[in-house]
Amino acid sequence: MLQEARVGAGTVVAVSALVHARTVLPDEFFVPPHCLAVGDPVRIFAPGDPAVPQAIAELGFAGVAFGIDAALTDRLARYERIAEVRVREFGAHLDDLREP
Repeated sequence: MLQEARVGAGTVVAVSALVHARTVLPDEFFVPPHCLAVGDPVRIFAPGDPAVPQAIAELGFAGVAFGIDAALTDRLARYERIAEVRVREFGAHLDDLREP
């Protein structure tokens, strides 16, 4: 499950299925194996479905996950912003210690 996804009571997300950001799964819903659940109302996509990129774009995933303006169309600038966010996230753990 990704950021801001909500799963209703009794819902089952099968092994290797993915619930995308901002997706809402109603009570007693089933997401089949290897499928992608997207949106509110939820749509289920099978592996390789050509409609997946557009469905994800409509969610505004970059804004939810990385705080990046969804209208940013320069792919290189988008990737640079994502990398900056990840560097800050991982850098916050630079001094973490692993317990023996």
